[in-house]
Amino acid sequence: MLELPPRAASCLSSVRFHPCDIRLGSVSAFQAKPVTAGASIFAFTAVASLCGRTRFRTRRFKKCCSARTAADKTPGVKPPSRLKVVGSRFVDEEGRIVVPKGINFSGLSKVPLNPNGATHLGGSQFYEHRQVSFVGRPCPIEDLDMHLQRLRDWGFNLLRLLVTWEALEHAGPGVYDDDYISFIRMVCSRAGEYGFRVLIDPHQDCWSRWTGGDGAPGWTLEAAGFRVGPDLHKSGAAFLHQENGDPLPSMSWPSNYDRLACATMFSLFWAGDRIAPGIAGQLGTGDLPLQQLLQDGFINAIAHLARSVKDIPSVMGFETMNEPHPGWLGRDFTQAQIGPVSSGESPLAQLQRCSPGKGSPWASSCLWAQAGVWDPPSKKLLDASRFDCDWLTDCFAPFVERFTEALLAEMPHALIGVCPPAFGKEGQQPFPGKLHAQAFWTPHFYDGVVLVGKVWTPAFGVEETLPGTTLLGLIPAPPVLPIFGREERLASYKRQLEQKCRLASQETASMLGEIGVPFDLKSPGMAPSDALQESIDVHMRALEELMLPFCWWNYTPENCKARGDGWNGEDLSILSEDGGRALDAIVRPCLLVCAGSPVHQTFDLQEGYFQCEFDAEPGESLFFIPSRHFSADNAILSVTPGIDALWNVELQTLVCRSDRVARVVVDLRKKKLQERSTCRIAWVAVNVHFGAIFGRVGRTTVRDELMGQRHSSSNSCDSDSFPKQRDAKSARHASTTPLTDRRAT
Repeated sequence: MLELPPRAASCLSSVRFHPCDIRLGSVSAFQAKPVTAGASIFAFTAVASLCGRTRFRTRRFKKCCSARTAADKTPGVKPPSRLKVVGSRFVDEEGRIVVPKGINFSGLSKVPLNPNGATHLGGSQFYEHRQVSFVGRPCPIEDLDMHLQRLRDWGFNLLRLLVTWEALEHAGPGVYDDDYISFIRMVCSRAGEYGFRVLIDPHQDCWSRWTGGDGAPGWTLEAAGFRVGPDLHKSGAAFLHQENGDPLPSMSWPSNYDRLACATMFSLFWAGDRIAPGIAGQLGTGDLPLQQLLQDGFINAIAHLARSVKDIPSVMGFETMNEPHPGWLGRDFTQAQIGPVSSGESPLAQLQRCSPGKGSPWASSCLWAQAGVWDPPSKKLLDASRFDCDWLTDCFAPFVERFTEALLAEMPHALIGVCPPAFGKEGQQPFPGKLHAQAFWTPHFYDGVVLVGKVWTPAFGVEETLPGTTLLGLIPAPPVLPIFGREERLASYKRQLEQKCRLASQETASMLGEIGVPFDLKSPGMAPSDALQESIDVHMRALEELMLPFCWWNYTPENCKARGDGWNGEDLSILSEDGGRALDAIVRPCLLVCAGSPVHQTFDLQEGYFQCEFDAEPGESLFFIPSRHFSADNAILSVTPGIDALWNVELQTLVCRSDRVARVVVDLRKKKLQERSTCRIAWVAVNVHFGAIFGRVGRTTVRDELMGQRHSSSNSCDSDSFPKQRDAKSARHASTTPLTDRRAT
């Protein structure tokens, strides 16, 4: 590395410096300019084994100082600008393409904090569903700064914030939890101070906590005639961790989608007027027809929350409903379903087994007997024809339209993420409706073998095929195809991700709402840590190479070795009690904001190599460059000639500024060991200061989009949570360098 004379080193330790605008030909140079009034200017130049001319352009001292003063007056970071959907991209107010990198926050927001709703905890308090509180989910407010800072340092800039219908309206129909809503307002506001955008996810799995998942309030089950108690599990109407205890079969909770309680509730939610006409809720309060009570209740609760957060700039919008399911709509009542969400019994067999009587989940009579679907005395099916429908066209698309209309009435600038089904044939079919101009597509993707089997096999995997797929254009393809080899696994993931995005069936932006891997992963012949890192790396490479916005599942502050995420045996949080997990694979360089059009990007974790290519337009593009992979001491940065680039190691950002239309390539790689002792790079040694950097760039918009760091040492975390303190060599100004020689930086 370049060594400074003693006099220079002493000055650098006491004086703040403004990075000069250096354009490099093929001579390596270093220059620093004091910003203290009256101080003399000194410069040092080191020449490496390169030839050419060096050009220096310094900016006026006054401009630098004014930026410093403005920064000092800003207590935090301005919230990010609003996004809109343009074609298939998210675009900010300057017309730049934004590629959000999100995290689901948090996996335990599905259950209340008081009493503790972790699924391994059962007992009578589990069934006391009206007196609960979700205040403190996703984390206590006093810990929020620590978690937000950590997530920013790991490169995330979007929170998919989990909120359940139960959290909003657990006390009864129309009775909203104002304390929880105020808490969510604080979380969203604070997230904006750290530069996060917030996408609120009305989360559910298998309808509710008492039907094996989370989401809806307990009173919705009572409205349909169920008794919220242990008989839901004992009768087989639901499968509950709280009642089953340990060990819990891996990924057993999705079977609840096909069990009586969950399937009944979803069927009524989508089509109660059709399949149970004239039957009102059974809460004894002059209840509405069941479909209206359920669907309107859900939409009204989320609209109420939207009304409460619409003035918070960081809130970009809402999703419709996490992983919706049709229930028994479209099912043959006499046939058992096959697959990961099957209970192993036909709907009729379940009705017969759970008929009214001792141990029945029904509080009195069976709703489906009242509706004329079956006859309990004879145990015969009467008329299930009303369940025959095209769920996507008849139920889901109209719901998406109603939800969007209601939310935009409260929050006109909101974006609406449409989450398709995750299970069953409906999750493989194109959306039949027309999405609103402010809507976008939010599918989910998990490798089923990895998620359910908790095993990573580098040499072998399977690829899910869509209905109608053929082999060689001749014969129907099976539901899954074998995949051999790591690179083919990567190509398979990319194909499957593209297929999921195409199911929107129209041009719109897509953002993967969930993707992740279990951390209790094993692999034959590999150390668990190596298997985990390789699995995450392949998933991440697929996302990066497609430049697909995503929200990784998940970040749960309460995760621990004994209980994982605390929900149904899952362990997918990137944070645990010992700190961050598999961070080398998760914390990665990437393009975040592009002034122009992205073309390609790739990151090779093993080789320590990152490259991004984009067609630049006049403006500034922003990259996240994690210090855990690249630093001023170990990396070589090359940028297409004619492009100004500022690498701020402290903020882990790279800003590329172009004043023309051009194809730009950013190339960053770790130096080989022998290169590290030779001065082959030019850089500016400065005491990094937020205001000084942006004084040089001269654009306040970059400050708004940058990493949103708060310069505070009060929130101490584990070693993987915050960057280590760095010396004065913390900002590299890498300017125009030919890519024909990647060492010429």
